[in-house]
Amino acid sequence: MDYDDIIADLDSFGKYQRRIFFFVSIPCLFTGFGAPATNFIIGDHKHRCRIPYYDNDTFAVQSDVHLAAINRTIPRNSDGTYSSCTVLMNGTEQKCSEWVYDQSQFTRTVTSDFNLVCDSLHIRSHLKITYLIGFLVASMFSQIGDVYGRRTLMLIIITARAVTVFILPFSNSPAMFGTLRFFEGLTSLASYQLSFVIVIELVGPAERLLTANFSKVLYCLGEFLLILLAYVERDWVYLTLWLAIPSVAPILFWIPGVIPESPRWLTSRGRTEEATKILTKMAKVNKIKKNFDASKIKRQDDRGIKVILGELLHSKILMKRLLIVLANWFVAAYTYYGLTMNVGSLGGNLYENFSLLVLVELLGYTVTYFLNKTGRKPVHLLAIFGCGAVSIGSILLILFAENTLYSVHIVLSLFSRFCISALFAVLYVYTGELFPTVIRSIVMGTASIGARVGALISPYLYGITDDKVGKMLPLITYAVLSITVGLCSLKLPETNKRKLMETVGEIELKEVGKAEDVEDLDEPSDRLPLQWNPSA
Repeated sequence: MDYDDIIADLDSFGKYQRRIFFFVSIPCLFTGFGAPATNFIIGDHKHRCRIPYYDNDTFAVQSDVHLAAINRTIPRNSDGTYSSCTVLMNGTEQKCSEWVYDQSQFTRTVTSDFNLVCDSLHIRSHLKITYLIGFLVASMFSQIGDVYGRRTLMLIIITARAVTVFILPFSNSPAMFGTLRFFEGLTSLASYQLSFVIVIELVGPAERLLTANFSKVLYCLGEFLLILLAYVERDWVYLTLWLAIPSVAPILFWIPGVIPESPRWLTSRGRTEEATKILTKMAKVNKIKKNFDASKIKRQDDRGIKVILGELLHSKILMKRLLIVLANWFVAAYTYYGLTMNVGSLGGNLYENFSLLVLVELLGYTVTYFLNKTGRKPVHLLAIFGCGAVSIGSILLILFAENTLYSVHIVLSLFSRFCISALFAVLYVYTGELFPTVIRSIVMGTASIGARVGALISPYLYGITDDKVGKMLPLITYAVLSITVGLCSLKLPETNKRKLMETVGEIELKEVGKAEDVEDLDEPSDRLPLQWNPSA
C-alpha cells in the first residue's frame, strides 16, 4: 500500500490536518516580515550635510535664518536639490562627515544610526543582502531535515529565530546588524520550508496545490501586517521589536503533540511504530474507524545520489531544460527582490506604493488556480515577456518623462510586480513537471539556489549612481534578461494534463516520439509533482 493511499483513507484534509495547517501558518507570516522590512529599516533616508558650527541644525527648515545658512553652506545639484554629500567651506566644496536626516518619512533607520550614506553607501548595499545570504544557506541547510527529521530541526530553528530577532534591535554596529540579519534570513526561510513540508506530507495529492499556494497568501498577509506596523512606528528599533513579538508563539510547538513528526519521513527511516501512532491519532481525530500499520507502506529503494546525477548529466535533453529553468529562476528572483527591496526608488508615498505592490503580488499568485485550463507554457511566456516589456516602458519613461507622468510609473511598476509574481507561481509547478521523479528533488534544490544567487545580486544595481543612468540600469538588466530567457523558454514543452515522467528514459523516448501517448485529459494535474519547497 502506498503512503498516499493511507492518507486518502484517513481523510486527506481532515480536522487533524487542518489543525496542523493552522499552526504552521504562523511561521509563514514571519517570512513576509523579512526581506520587505529592508525598505523601512535600511531605507533610503533623505539627508544632507550638517551645517558646520550650527548646533541645532535639522533637515527641515526652521526659519528664514536657518534657510539662509543652508543656502550659504550646502551646494545645489543640477536639478536644484541640495547636495547630499558635500558642504561649502571657505568657498570650496568639500566632503562632509556629519549629516542631518529627513524626519518626515522615517524618524530613525539603520542608515541614519550608522551614517550609511555617501562614501559608506556600499555598506548599506551589503547589509541589504545579508538577509538573502541567509536565504541561500537555508536552501541547503533545511535539507538536513531529511536526515534528522522535520519536527526536531524546525523546533530548533524557530527558537533560534526568536532569539535572533529580539537581539537585532540592539545592534551597535553594521557588522552586528548584518550578522543578525543573516541568521534571521536563514531561520525564517528554513522554518518556512520545514513547517510546510510537514503539512504537505500529511495531506493528499489533491490538497497539496491548495496548501502550497496558500503559503504565498500567508506571505502577502505578513507583508500587509508589516506595512501597518511600519506606518505606525517609524523608528527601526521599535519597529523590529514589534516584529519580533509574534516569533514567541511558535516556541509553543515544543509542547508534545502540538506538531507531530512527518509520518512519511518516519516510514522512510524505518521508524514504523512511531508513524503508526501518529496515523492512529490522525484517524481518531478525523473520526475514521480503521487500524493502520505503517510497516505495510511501500518504501522506494535508494538508488544513490551518484547514479541519479549521472542520469541527469548524460541527458542532453534534460541538461538543456535544466539550464533554461535555472535561468528562469535566476531572473524571477533577481527581478522580484530588486523590486521588493527598493520600493522607495519609485518615489511618492512609500507605504501606499508598498501596499499596492503587495496587493498586485497576491493577484499574481492566483494564476496558479487557472493553470489547468490555460496550460503552463502560455502563462509562463506571457509573464516573463510581460516583465521585459514593462521594463522597456519604464526605461522610456525615465528617458523622456522622468519627473512627470508619475501615475504611469506606478502602473508599470505594479504590472511588473504582477508579472514576476505570476512567473514565480507557475515556475513552482512547471519546473517539477519538466523533470522525471528520480531527479525532481535535485532539480528543485538547484533551482532554489539559482534563485538565491539572483536575489543576492539585485540590490547592488540600485544606488550605484544617483543620475538617470543609475535609475535605468536595473530596468535595462530586467528587460534584457527577461526577454533573452523568455526566448530560450520557447523550447520548453507544455506539461499540462500529462502524466509525470518517472525516469530519464521516459523523457528521452518521449522527445524522439517513441513513447506511447502520455496524455491523460480526464485527470487534471491538480497536484504538486514534488515535495514542494515553499521559498518564494
